[in-house]
Amino acid sequence: MSECIHGLETDRCDVCAPRDTGSSARNSPRSVTVRTRPARKPAPIASSAPVAVDPGARRIFHLTHVRNLPGILAEGRVLSEAAGATPVVDISAPDNRELRREVTIGAAAVSSFVPFFLVPDARLWEGIRAGESDYRLDDAVRRSPASDFVLLVSTAGAVGSGSVIADGDAADPTTRFVPLSELDGRMPRRLYDEEDALRVAEFLVPDHVEFSDVNLVGVANDKVRAVVREQLASRGFVQKVSVYPPWFQRP
Repeated sequence: MSECIHGLETDRCDVCAPRDTGSSARNSPRSVTVRTRPARKPAPIASSAPVAVDPGARRIFHLTHVRNLPGILAEGRVLSEAAGATPVVDISAPDNRELRREVTIGAAAVSSFVPFFLVPDARLWEGIRAGESDYRLDDAVRRSPASDFVLLVSTAGAVGSGSVIADGDAADPTTRFVPLSELDGRMPRRLYDEEDALRVAEFLVPDHVEFSDVNLVGVANDKVRAVVREQLASRGFVQKVSVYPPWFQRP
């Protein structure tokens, strides 16, 4: 498969191989929903009818601030909060951190998992780029430009079968959790049957993710790419760093 100038497979790049989504979709106004803070109570693991889509090959996306990257590289892994993550710039608001410590998946707190998006245009990331108010986000993050962030890209298969798929915000009491090990190589049907379900879902990896399992770092521009490449090289990492503007544009 050939690669485009952005370092991606050509047919995956929305710049080099744009998709026609129809004029009505481009011209229709975007609705914005401001969510209220959920009640603090655990959400149970629940089963969900699967569809025949292999989750192992699916890309997953961890959002972090570029100033957090040196600490991640020094550790050699992306840590969950419970495993000792100490971000320089915390994306999560303190109250949301507390909620994720209280809500459990089985016997484990949500805070003991490393969160990933299932798509690069996840609803929370879109809200950050749009500067929307969201109880989950630290105030400083809402004022930060999208170019201050990077997306660490891996695959569901690379991070292990102990992962869990949440069909919404993992701290929301209505969210359902499905262990990847119980899906028999499939994905929950709800993520495909309901509009925007993939965009609000979370892929949760227990404890930590080895940085060697990250195969791509997505950045907003050449300046950030140069900084990230230098940081990777200083720690002996050789992951591809790609400038991919669609992931960082304001909605």
